[in-house]
Amino acid sequence: MSDFTYLIGIIFAILAGIVVYIGVLIQKHVINKHSNDPKFIRSLVKNPFWIIGLLLQIVLGGLVFYFIAIIFIGPALVPGLMSGGLIVLSLGSVKILNEKLGKEEIIGILLMISGVTLLGLSELSLDVSTFNILDSGFIFRIIVFSIVILSLAIVFEILHRKYAKNKGIIMAIEAGLILSLNTVWASPGTTVVTHVVDGIIIEEEIIFGIIIGIILLLIVAIGITIGQISLKYGQANILAPLNSVPIQTIPIVAFFIIFLSMPPTTLSVIFMVIGFVLVIMSSFLLTKRQAKLENLKEVE
Repeated sequence: MSDFTYLIGIIFAILAGIVVYIGVLIQKHVINKHSNDPKFIRSLVKNPFWIIGLLLQIVLGGLVFYFIAIIFIGPALVPGLMSGGLIVLSLGSVKILNEKLGKEEIIGILLMISGVTLLGLSELSLDVSTFNILDSGFIFRIIVFSIVILSLAIVFEILHRKYAKNKGIIMAIEAGLILSLNTVWASPGTTVVTHVVDGIIIEEEIIFGIIIGIILLLIVAIGITIGQISLKYGQANILAPLNSVPIQTIPIVAFFIIFLSMPPTTLSVIFMVIGFVLVIMSSFLLTKRQAKLENLKEVE
C-alpha cells in the first residue's frame, strides 16, 4: 500500500466523520423539539430536517465516504479517524444546540481526538481487495465475534429497561456496540464490491455479498434507532462520543481476531496501545459527566 493511497483513505475517513457528526447535530436539533412526543420515532420520521440529518449520517458520511475509506485503508482505522468530526460536533453543540461544554467534556473530547490521531499513525491497514472472505475460518470467526458483541448489546438493553438511571449512557453504548459490527461486516462487503468493479465475478462471493448487505441494513436500522432514542436523555457532545467508543475500539480487536492481521512495526503497536488507552480514558470522563447531568435532571 503506497503512502498516497493511505493518505487518500485517511482523508475520506475524516470527511466521513465530519459529515456524520453534522448529521447528528441536525438530528439532535429535531430531537430536542420532539423529545416529549408520545410517538417519538414517528415524529422524527415525519420531519424533513431529521431526514436530511439521517441521509448525511448514513448515506453520504456513513456509506459513500466510509466505504471509499475502507477500500483504501481497510476496516481497522476508519471508525477512529472519523472521530475527527467530534470537533465539529463539539462546536456545533454549543452554537446550534446551546449545550454546555464543561472542562470534563473538553478534556474527554481532546483525549479521544489524541487517541484517534495515534490510532491513525499506527497504520493498521488491511488490503480488502486481496482478502479471502470465503475462507471457512474467516466466516466462523466473524460469526462468533458478532454473536459475542450482540450478546453484550443485549445485556445493555436489559440494563436500560431495568434501571431508569443513566439511561442515555447505557443506550449510547448499546447503540455503539451494534454499530461497531457495521465496520466489521462492511469490510468483506467492500471486498465483494472491489472485485465486481475489477471485473472479478465469483458466484459465492455475490451471494455472500447479498447476505452482508442485509446484515448491514439491520445493523444500521437497529443501531441508529437506539442511538436516536439515547439522544433524548443527554447532550449530543457527550453521548455521541460515548456512542463512538465501541465503534472505534471493537474494529481494532476485530483486526487481530477476525482478520488475523498484525501491526507493521513495533512503533505501530505503541501508537495503537496508547491510542486505545486514551480513547477508553475519554469514555470514563464523558460517562462521569453525563451521569452527573442525568442525576441533576432527576433532582429537578
